[in-house]
Amino acid sequence: IANMHIRDLKKAWHTLGKEDPLFAVLTYKDKRGGKWNEKEFFNTGKKEIKKTLEYLKNLKINLNYKKALDFGCGVGRLTQGLADYFKEVHGVDIAPSMVETAKKYNTKSRKCFYHLNESDDLKIFPDSSFDFVLSNITLQHMEPRYARNYIKEFLRVLKPDGFAVFQIPEKRIAPIVENDSIKTKIKNLIPEPVVALYRRLTPNARPLIEMYGLPRDEIKKLVSENGGKILDIKEDQSAEKWISFLYFIGK
Repeated sequence: IANMHIRDLKKAWHTLGKEDPLFAVLTYKDKRGGKWNEKEFFNTGKKEIKKTLEYLKNLKINLNYKKALDFGCGVGRLTQGLADYFKEVHGVDIAPSMVETAKKYNTKSRKCFYHLNESDDLKIFPDSSFDFVLSNITLQHMEPRYARNYIKEFLRVLKPDGFAVFQIPEKRIAPIVENDSIKTKIKNLIPEPVVALYRRLTPNARPLIEMYGLPRDEIKKLVSENGGKILDIKEDQSAEKWISFLYFIGK
């Protein structure tokens, strides 16, 4: 159901970024309402970056630590972590409120830069710009037509011999739990894109964090057709109620 426009994505995340930006990025139930401790929040990014880079080393991948891109940077949770390793890091996001908050939390402004990108491509960056591209818990929040295009763009902006790591779910799991209410059981049976469309067409509805996925075979083909090579695919736990994977790509 391709009804989301890029402006819908921007509007939703701009609103979420104004109201409770840290919770919008990491939706831990006990952190709603500004309850994230800033140091604790950004430490999750540092740990995640360390774990990702160590995994790349185990794959015998030798990264060039010059220039990195964090796609869907939000408030800079992972961007700041990348700046511990790379000489220059760029974070890009569609929501003005998120980018402004990221700049506020930027403790490494000499080598960490944030950009607002409101288009469905990455034309703000030329070909072969980055040694490393990272995207986590971002592609899952946009319709597949946009996710496909951004994956193509990851490969375009990668330098020769560069690497990319991105996360995206494959399919939704909607278990019906015996003690769920009738309302919850019915909701779990309705495809999320249908719920998202209904909310978009409902005046004054709260912004919804939409969820989508792409089949692994489709991603393999997409990567291959755009000059990339899949080095590894690892199942992860980033998307609740979804089967999700991390893709490790070489160019």
